[in-house]
Amino acid sequence: MSRSERIAVLVAELDGEIAAGLDDGAIAKLPPETARRLVGVAGRCWTVAAEEGHDPPSGTDLSPTDAVMLATAALRSNDLNPFDLALWFSRSSS
Repeated sequence: MSRSERIAVLVAELDGEIAAGLDDGAIAKLPPETARRLVGVAGRCWTVAAEEGHDPPSGTDLSPTDAVMLATAALRSNDLNPFDLALWFSRSSS
């Protein structure tokens, strides 16, 4: 199995575990560091996909609330503001 195939399998397994954890409250008990690491890994993975021209996540992948909360946290953690986001937004492809 290639590395990319193994990652795809792990992501599918993680998706199921997270869905179950959201249902039973286990996600709320995770250390915040776990969520930070997961967002960082997913962000790096998405950056590569975007640079390769792949479609962005859809509304079924991430709710509008989740998208805005994630974007806001990412901006704040990198000392960026909405003006910085507008500059990057205008240079990225849609």
